[in-house]
Amino acid sequence: MARPLATPPVAGQSALRTWRRQRRARLYRALLAVLAAAVALGLGAIWGGAYFGARSTAAGGWALAAPAVGSAAAAVALWPRQGPDRWARGAAGEVATAALLAALAAPRWTVLHDLAVPGSRANIDHLVIGPTGLWVVDTKAFRGRVVVRWGRARVGGVPLATAAVRWEAEVVSDRLAVPARPVIALHGPVLPRRPKRCDGVCVVAATRLTRRLRRGALLRPTLSAGRVQEISRLAERQFGRAAG
Repeated sequence: MARPLATPPVAGQSALRTWRRQRRARLYRALLAVLAAAVALGLGAIWGGAYFGARSTAAGGWALAAPAVGSAAAAVALWPRQGPDRWARGAAGEVATAALLAALAAPRWTVLHDLAVPGSRANIDHLVIGPTGLWVVDTKAFRGRVVVRWGRARVGGVPLATAAVRWEAEVVSDRLAVPARPVIALHGPVLPRRPKRCDGVCVVAATRLTRRLRRGALLRPTLSAGRVQEISRLAERQFGRAAG
């Protein structure tokens, strides 16, 4: 659910909330696994003593080991496949991108962060409105090298996901009645030197983002300062701060 923008939006808040939730969930799972193992061992000891007593050491040992192994297997099955640290890294990346976008001065530019997409759990990292049009910017922070070849971007051999930001740009275009262009701003140790086009998305190193936005697609202004402010007010009504 979206909430009105009563206060200035802050970059990375949704990612930080997700990071905190996942850390709590991981702690709860660890405590549950320890408790389940302790209970299982206790029950196994009771069951082994009652049914086998001192007559069968091997059977008693299996009675103790089987519940503990089962509890460990359940804990592994419930453990999150991806650690919460990636959300903290993503939040830090969004904050860094917001700092770079701060160079785009009002009233010719408006930058909104961490906006909710109505009717979904998705959020828009950054919405930039300026002389060159509307830009939906998705921040991604990686530890590995980003390679762009033949119109495809890969990170550590894994394709870079572009579908989400394309869809967000479509939603913004529909609701604001102005074409919005999707951009992925990259943070990482090894990045492409120049902006690249991948699956209809501009992929650019975050340090070159503002230069790309200023130039735009046609290398000339398309929105007046008055139009920028008009669209900005509409965007604040259509997209509230992401709920978490």
